[in-house]
Amino acid sequence: MQLMQRLGCNYSDEYIDAYLEEILAHPGSCDNVWIPTPYGFPTMEVHKENVKKWASVAEKFRANGISVSLQVSNTIGHGQYMVDRDNTGLIYEGSPARRLVGHDGTVAEYCFCWKGQYFQEYLLEMLSHYAQLKPEYIWVDDDFRAINHAPVGFGCFCDRCIQEFNEKYESSFTRESLVQEILYGDLKWREKHIEFIRESLASLMLKIGETIHRISPDTALASQHGAYGAYSGHGFDHVYDAMKTSTGKVPASRPGGGNYNDHNPSEILKKAIYLNWQNAMLPEYVIRKCPEIENLPFVVFGKTPAGTAFETTHYFANGNTDMTYSMLMELDEPMEWHGQEFALFSKHRKYWDRLSEYNLKSHQAGIQYFMPKETWKKKLAPEETIQDLNREPWYGLTSFVRDAIPIAYDKQDTSVICLHPDVAKVISEKELQYLLEKSVLTDGESISILTKRGYDFGLSTEILSFDDALRVYEVLEKHPVNPKHLSTHKSSYFSEGRKAVYTMEVKENAKESLLDFSKMEILGTYAMTAGIPPFTENPERPYGIADMIVPTKRGGKWAVLGYAPWKHVIPTYKRDQLLDIADYISDNGLCARLLTAVQAVLLPRKNQDGKTVCVSITNCTIGESGELKLLIRNPVGEKFVFMSQYDGEKILDFEKDGEAYILNIPSLHPWSVGTVFIEE
Repeated sequence: MQLMQRLGCNYSDEYIDAYLEEILAHPGSCDNVWIPTPYGFPTMEVHKENVKKWASVAEKFRANGISVSLQVSNTIGHGQYMVDRDNTGLIYEGSPARRLVGHDGTVAEYCFCWKGQYFQEYLLEMLSHYAQLKPEYIWVDDDFRAINHAPVGFGCFCDRCIQEFNEKYESSFTRESLVQEILYGDLKWREKHIEFIRESLASLMLKIGETIHRISPDTALASQHGAYGAYSGHGFDHVYDAMKTSTGKVPASRPGGGNYNDHNPSEILKKAIYLNWQNAMLPEYVIRKCPEIENLPFVVFGKTPAGTAFETTHYFANGNTDMTYSMLMELDEPMEWHGQEFALFSKHRKYWDRLSEYNLKSHQAGIQYFMPKETWKKKLAPEETIQDLNREPWYGLTSFVRDAIPIAYDKQDTSVICLHPDVAKVISEKELQYLLEKSVLTDGESISILTKRGYDFGLSTEILSFDDALRVYEVLEKHPVNPKHLSTHKSSYFSEGRKAVYTMEVKENAKESLLDFSKMEILGTYAMTAGIPPFTENPERPYGIADMIVPTKRGGKWAVLGYAPWKHVIPTYKRDQLLDIADYISDNGLCARLLTAVQAVLLPRKNQDGKTVCVSITNCTIGESGELKLLIRNPVGEKFVFMSQYDGEKILDFEKDGEAYILNIPSLHPWSVGTVFIEE
């Protein structure tokens, strides 16, 4: 495991010496530093001088046991805000460098077409100089992408790219006609455009890797990235494959994006899910997952040392293997203040090492959030734009995260899969057929969306008006997943989350549907607090079905919840019902459950044999959690070792409840993490 720090572009001996002094004063607080290239596009003479300056810095860190990598601050260009940097290496009167052009003809004056020969020659020559520093990794910054090059949103549609596209695919598009076809025309042209982008970016990355490998054969490549949406297709395989092929070394990943201060710690929970989504899109061979913790600006009143340490721990608990920091690239505060950050890193190092070690041999477990890979195929309505094409619905279960409902983005745990309504809008035929063979947790809105798309689920679904939703309540049937102490349930529709309430009824001609209603289990029906006409003609359930479990005709088992499930401000019994439903349709497929009612994030992990290897708990409250009761199924062993951010190791006793193990977890500090590591 490595903790990595990005150095600032403004080099000074005093800054470097103070930086190194703090690292050495706190053992284990930093393993690797990133030397940066200049932000901008200066002349080669400037780059050569920088290499000379940074060479002595690299030697100083290496002499003290700190390895060195290279941060490529920009490739294609981040955007218009680079205007105040030195760009004279590419931007000057008569420069042949091709600018990036957007779908609407907008030109990015400070970003370049990735296929442009002059730009490529500049980039490769620059990298050939910095490769002489022999870095462990060369980290390519997140402007290596097809979108977000202000003022250009989506590229590249320069005249030369249009010409090359037409030559490659024997077409005759103008920029305007190609954009129209991509958005609203024959899907084959959208697919070819995506192919054109991915092949072009992969080709440039191959050249980057080959250039570096010739000069520094021991250097590996790595990518800094966000999540770029469906405009350029799903995932990052084209970039990582090129990195791996050109260097012969497995690349590393730095997912990132957002959360620059800790004023609202809940944003850390949301960003962790965003990182999980990015990690789930990586090729399987990429094992080093190194999120960026970015504390812009680097000041006391931004992110605190404790907040930085908590964020680190929570990201490790989510399955990452290493961590990168942008927390000290400028020295606006006394170095002694930053020393508080390094002191906490040193204090937590043993715990982080163990989390990283376990993450390397396990995967996330829980209710898998189904991520469609073919969002780019969605049909756009006339009023929709290229922005709508680009959106991918990664965020669906952020509402569940602090209710101790374990959510997995990792593709390896398919015990229970969640189909969210925003995913139902874009799921492909192939992906739907796959889900019909699985245990799926979904809702009436998703069924309604799929029905409108032409799939026959044999259900009539109707969204209730706001007034009716306020008056409706659920009459619970006697069923193992329903709370035994309640006969009715009424939720608040003013709490945060999705508010759509659907009533459902089986159609008379449901024999040809995708669901097998002969084995349907109704969990609840609707009733009204005020007399209004029935919704259905069925006297047994005049206001329709609220929730059901029904097999599919392809061997799956679906739980369809009409009663607005996607919200986190819910009663404990509703949380427990959701977990009981997930367990019921998957034969106890959840490997861990927090039995205590407390606001927390539950993060279990399984090994390749399906055995539970560790369970992390994040206390996301402003107070102590109190002692927690945790249920674990199918553990890899019977030795349960507890570690947390602020306390030492402790061996936990357990009780058996059938095949389940019940553990008492020590109280967690406010906004902190604890983990049960299971040993054979």
